[in-house]
Amino acid sequence: MSMESLTGILAFATGILAFATVLLAFHTKSLAESTARMVSETREASVRQLGVETWLRLAARFDSEEIRRSRVRLAGKLENYDPSKHDEITEEVLDLFEDIGTLYKLGLINRHLADSAFSYYASRLWEVAKTYIYQERERSKDNELFSDLEAFAKSMRRPDEKLDSLDLKKFLNDEKHQI
Repeated sequence: MSMESLTGILAFATGILAFATVLLAFHTKSLAESTARMVSETREASVRQLGVETWLRLAARFDSEEIRRSRVRLAGKLENYDPSKHDEITEEVLDLFEDIGTLYKLGLINRHLADSAFSYYASRLWEVAKTYIYQERERSKDNELFSDLEAFAKSMRRPDEKLDSLDLKKFLNDEKHQI
């Protein structure tokens, strides 16, 4: 075989190898894109599942006998809040809504479910407890105290929602008699 024939065969083989390399690169790129898409979809599904599971746990905690009793006691204390009896306020319910607010802020609770389950309570709880909370912030020199509860409550408040003193009295009355 002549040198020209061998060079031609080698050039042809090199062309086939180059074509195969391009095909392999294309398939590798396609496989990488499919893998990235699958990882993204799996992550999104996990985040959704975590958000729903978190909501379920918080809803169960909110409806627990312990928190229900705390809600009744807190409503009674906030109904005619007296700053001189500041230390009589227990914070279990406020702590729960602070936790909900933190999880909401971090995107670790399903936002739609949090809205549907907690918006009514959060917006009203903030309104009836904010005097106590402001005093507690001042006493503790911690302006961040219950800040996630505050942010959550404000984000849950409907833009057109007007809460007057009668609405807040009804809320406190319902809370006191909900057991």
